[in-house]
Amino acid sequence: MNRQRMGTAWSRARQSRLLRWVVVILALVLVFEYVVLPQLVGSDNVILALLKLPPILVVLAVLLQALSQASYSLLTRAVLPGETLPGFFTLFRIDLTDLAINHTVPGGGTTAAAARFRLLTRCGVMSQNALSAATIQVVGSNLVLAGLFGGALLATRGGVGGGRYFTTAGAVVVALLVLSIVVLMVLDRHLAGAVRAVRAAARAVRVIKPEAAEQFVRTLAAEIHMFRENPRRLVAAVVLAAARYVLGAACLWVFVAGFGYALEPQLLLLAYSLATLLALVPLTPGGLGLVEAVLVPMLAAMGAPQHVAVMAVLCWRVVQFWLPIPVGALAYLSLRLGVLRHSAAQ
Repeated sequence: MNRQRMGTAWSRARQSRLLRWVVVILALVLVFEYVVLPQLVGSDNVILALLKLPPILVVLAVLLQALSQASYSLLTRAVLPGETLPGFFTLFRIDLTDLAINHTVPGGGTTAAAARFRLLTRCGVMSQNALSAATIQVVGSNLVLAGLFGGALLATRGGVGGGRYFTTAGAVVVALLVLSIVVLMVLDRHLAGAVRAVRAAARAVRVIKPEAAEQFVRTLAAEIHMFRENPRRLVAAVVLAAARYVLGAACLWVFVAGFGYALEPQLLLLAYSLATLLALVPLTPGGLGLVEAVLVPMLAAMGAPQHVAVMAVLCWRVVQFWLPIPVGALAYLSLRLGVLRHSAAQ
């Protein structure tokens, strides 16, 4: 009887995974056919377009994207508690592996986070410290990204097509940003009350266990306390998080300029930050299709010719989305043959 029940449960799990994959694949096909494909009609091959660009521009774009990722790895070091930390090159390869998984698996943020957690712990980071750093890094980075979007929106002063939509989006982002800051302040000053509230909420919704909800809240509170005790660390974390996005936006600007249109920096940062926020939606890997569908018309509305917007975005995605996949695979291989091999032998 037990075997029969286990077999039935396993069959249902397999069917559930199959259904999820069918839905994801269907969504990818629809997004590509009705959103991405119409933008590509009449465009030259992206690789040929890349080859036609001055090599110095392509090298500069790749360097800016690499520096953007390096900023994220430095941010990892800034938020990791403890005195003994993995070296920067080790963290850089772990983050590249995380990025490759995130760009490969539909809704891959959870899978990538689990893989990153395992790699950090195998490289000597305590489990609690790895969880604490990951939590505050994701939350803090998203808050900084929202702040950049709000700042870019204020800098444009409504001087872009579709101003009402940007104003609405800006109001939503600013409201969420303020709400997040208030929540963090409550966690810092009224932890006991916050724990009681989240445990009660967890019992009511029955989606997450009260113990897990409490652990999440206490982890955030511990990180907030660490930054309050060390303001320099907080400043460094904010600067590094902002540098990650600014350098990524600069990479996109290089491609737009390479195809013959110099977009104002605040306009480009506005478009980039909104597209990056949308990429957080776990619908397709790394926002594939969604980012392109939003970014191309936004750049066109900001004055870039349609063909420039299409080719600049697609070439940028080659560097920002596709290139990290094989690079991340090589990074993981180097970890397996190096640090992880040595840690397993000890």
